[in-house]
Amino acid sequence: MKTAILAFCMMIAPAALMAAEPSTTTARGITLAEAYRLSLAKSETLAQSAEGVKELEAAERQIKSAFLPSLNGVASESAVDKSKAKGQAGISLNYSLFSGMRDYITARSSRLKTSAARLDLIRAKQALYLDVAQAYLNLTNVRQEIGIRQDQLAVSSNRINVLAGREAVGRSRKSELVAAQTQFAQDESALQNALGREDFAQLQLGFLTGLDDEDLSPELLPVPQHLTRETYLLQAQKRFDVEAARKTLEAAQLDTDAEKHLRWPSLIAGADYYLKRSAPDQDVNWDAGLTLNLPLFTGGFIGASVDLAQARARVAELSLALAARQADTDVREAFSILHHSVATMNSLIKAVALAEENARLQNRDYTYALVTNLDVLNAQNTVLQTKLNLELARAQACLAGIQLDFAAGGLESIPEDK
Repeated sequence: MKTAILAFCMMIAPAALMAAEPSTTTARGITLAEAYRLSLAKSETLAQSAEGVKELEAAERQIKSAFLPSLNGVASESAVDKSKAKGQAGISLNYSLFSGMRDYITARSSRLKTSAARLDLIRAKQALYLDVAQAYLNLTNVRQEIGIRQDQLAVSSNRINVLAGREAVGRSRKSELVAAQTQFAQDESALQNALGREDFAQLQLGFLTGLDDEDLSPELLPVPQHLTRETYLLQAQKRFDVEAARKTLEAAQLDTDAEKHLRWPSLIAGADYYLKRSAPDQDVNWDAGLTLNLPLFTGGFIGASVDLAQARARVAELSLALAARQADTDVREAFSILHHSVATMNSLIKAVALAEENARLQNRDYTYALVTNLDVLNAQNTVLQTKLNLELARAQACLAGIQLDFAAGGLESIPEDK
């Protein structure tokens, strides 16, 4: 019976290890820079934002057209019952000499809005990079976990083989072998769970990059180095979304001025040159004139327009204050996470070395009957959990470094695609 158990364990352990192998032999290597480049080309959200910028650029050109004269061809033909038809044709020229400065103010406001939209687009690209980095690191971490769990399965399998041999000659109890087999089954279950999470992580990164049909193998990222917190806090107040909010406020203030200038008079010059003209002015080829408009009463329209613009300006002012405070908080949070993640990682590096040494000593002591099999299994589990915690801390440190750069509005975290 003991021989049968030993043969069964020797047969099932390699089979389980083979089943646990992830499909990495055909995995496509990918760097974070390449993943970001592919995501930029694939993102529909960024494409929509880019079209929004183009709309504002077109609106800006429309406003600039007000500074140029308009030239139109005009032709008409009319007839009254039982009278001779009357018609005329010519060219009409109109130019706004003065519009209460509203055209100049509106043009400046339009430039600021377009500039703010461009800054928002850059910030959206940075946000996309952060999303890609999160998916990239998530896949990296789970693949590292799979490797660690596969190593643990190999250790557990070897432990089963040792105990089976010892149990066959009466040096170990059967309960010790069953305990090792139970540990192996739990390790295999955890590995299958990790493989399932790897599939999900592959889908996430594949969606962002457009590489849906490929297994991706991301590279390990180096642990980031960081500056002082004050440096990032200063940078954050100039990040792209804060600057965009600042320009939006300036544009809203200019829009308020433009509405106030509705009370100013406007002066328009016009000239017409006739190619054909009906009587009694058929011999007059051209005429010209000036038109002065002065709003005396608009039923409260101008006052309401000013109030509306002022309300929008106050909203823009509050949005700027919120963006500045959020930038400050983002930096503080990311810096704290990075600082503690790096400290945790450094501690775990030492802990892994100690846990491995402890496992080696427990195995040695077991051969001399100084410790129990449970002590050996606990030592192996400690090595596993410490290694998993180390990889998690490493991934958190890398992500925190990227989040810190993102919070400060910099692009230092975006590597060049080689």
